[in-house]
Amino acid sequence: MTKGCQFYVISTKKSEELVDGLYQLTLECENRIDAHGFLWIDTKDNIRQIQLLFGELVIEWIAGKGVHYSRTNRATEVPKGIGFHKGVRVLLPVDDSETIESILTEVRSSVFPPEWSEKILEKF
Repeated sequence: MTKGCQFYVISTKKSEELVDGLYQLTLECENRIDAHGFLWIDTKDNIRQIQLLFGELVIEWIAGKGVHYSRTNRATEVPKGIGFHKGVRVLLPVDDSETIESILTEVRSSVFPPEWSEKILEKF
């Protein structure tokens, strides 16, 4: 079985800054350019929030609030030519089971950095 996205942590300034008691780690995907994510970690290495984007589909887990599924409002098809702007990302709730199952399949078939994999997958 072929694995899905192969995520790795990238070092950024945000990963060094403590904001409201949390560090933000950025995940990039080595085999899919439009997949990435963010982890918000407390000082004891507990994940407090996860946000994973697969194209314009989003799954998010927040401690104490559970899992949320969204789609961004960005254009998915870009016309040829100069001057087209995809737009800013605003998350719109998704509640149809087909889209939710699609997002869950993406997450569960992904490979995460070993130090975070179990902690991420147990949330979904």
